[in-house]
Parts: sequence; C-alpha cells; structure tokens
Amino acid sequence: MPEIEGYAHGDFSWVDLCTEEPDKAREFYSALFGLSFHDELEGDQVVYTLGLKGDKPVLGLMEKPQQMCEMGIPNVWETYITVDSADEAMAKVGPAGGVPMGPVMEPSGAGRMLVVADPSGAVVVLWEAVGQDGAALKSEHGTLCWNQLLSSDVDKALGFYSEVLGWTPVPLDMEDSTGIMLNGEMIASAGPLPAPAIPSHWAVYFAVDDCDATAAQCLELGGHVVVPPMDTPPGRMAQLVDNAGAMFWVITLDPTFSPV
Repeated sequence: MPEIEGYAHGDFSWVDLCTEEPDKAREFYSALFGLSFHDELEGDQVVYTLGLKGDKPVLGLMEKPQQMCEMGIPNVWETYITVDSADEAMAKVGPAGGVPMGPVMEPSGAGRMLVVADPSGAVVVLWEAVGQDGAALKSEHGTLCWNQLLSSDVDKALGFYSEVLGWTPVPLDMEDSTGIMLNGEMIASAGPLPAPAIPSHWAVYFAVDDCDATAAQCLELGGHVVVPPMDTPPGRMAQLVDNAGAMFWVITLDPTFSPV
C-alpha cells in the first residue's frame, strides 16, 4: 500500500504497546514483524520508542508507568483514533456517556491526546496530530490492519463513539458483529465479549504474510498462542500473546473479502 499522508477525524491512526518490559518487547516484535526501533529521547531519558518498517513509523512502544503497574493493569496494546480537536472531543465525552481518564496531554510536541473510557469501559486514546499523524503504513506485514471493539454493551458503546467521532454502525452478515463506517468506508467492527469475565476492550490486528508461520514463531520467541490459526471470512487469523503478556491478533488477509 502507498504511504498514508494523514487521517480523518474518527479514523484509527496508531497503536502502541504499554509494557513493563520494553527491551523484551523490542526483541520480540523485531523478530516477529521485521521491524526496527528508534528511541525518542529527552536528555538521556527514553520517553517513547517508534517501531519502523523500513524508515516508516508504524507503531509505538513505551514503558508502562509505575502507577499502572501498581494498579495491576496488564501490558496492553493501546488504540489511537484521530480527532480534529482534543479539546472539542473532551467536551463531548462526558455528555455522550464516556469518562475522561485525565486531562488533555501534549507528549513531546507530537500531538495532543486524551485517554477516555467508553460507557462499557473500553479505553481508547483520542489523538489530535501536530507533528505525528499516525502510522505511515497499514495492512502490510507487521503493521496494523484492523481494530475491533469487544464490549459488554455494544449498542451503548457505539452510541458514544457515534456522538464523539461521527461513526455510523451497520449490521454485518457475520454473527453478532457490527461494522463501523466513516465517510462511506468500513474502518472497524464491534461485537460482544466472548466471556463475561473479560473487560471491554479494543482488540488490535496486525497483517502478516503467513499466519501459521507467525504463530509458530511467536512460540519460539517466548510468546503464547491463545487461539490457534483458523480460517475466517476476512482471512486466516490467530490470537497471540507476546513474551511479556500483551495480547494481539494476527491475520493473513483474504484479498477477495468484502465486509459489506
């Protein structure tokens, strides 16, 4: 795919891994996805790490703050959605039923971000780009290709996102699955949680050339396979866990598949 120049309001633009063991994560994803990593520094302190495919930024990596560790929050892939204005988004979050998890922040001059929980508890980052638009590549091996909301209350959560981001939910032929449309394009999907004990969350999917080979390599690198490779309408996919406990999906996309 050609390099992505920018993202519209409401579109998925970035993912980053918040982990207690960033060095282990670098080794794992470098081998699994063929990425290199570049540290962003403030003085001698690493404040953020970019994952690069070639010389193009495709994902991020950061050490999990001590407060999150003390709260027992697991290592997790975080989903970012572009907004035109973080301040305007902040004003809409509460009335739409969401909860801001803190004030609007400005990390390293790259943009302005707002972390929010939707009405079902799924956490997402709203991103107003300044110097960093988002992933320069998508749907190539080792890059983000899909986002899926798994929610305890899909209708309520999608109502929130529709108010804040302008999404349009549409029914899909796939059981219990709802498509998310933006500007006439399907950008994500939503569905119920697979088990009540699992909290609402955004699942991230990375494109890979060979799902089976990637799952096998994950095991060799110290990770785990939660859901073995299986054939689905969008492609052959598997749910994996990295060597520090963060879950993610990989999929070898079927180029003939159309969700609508």
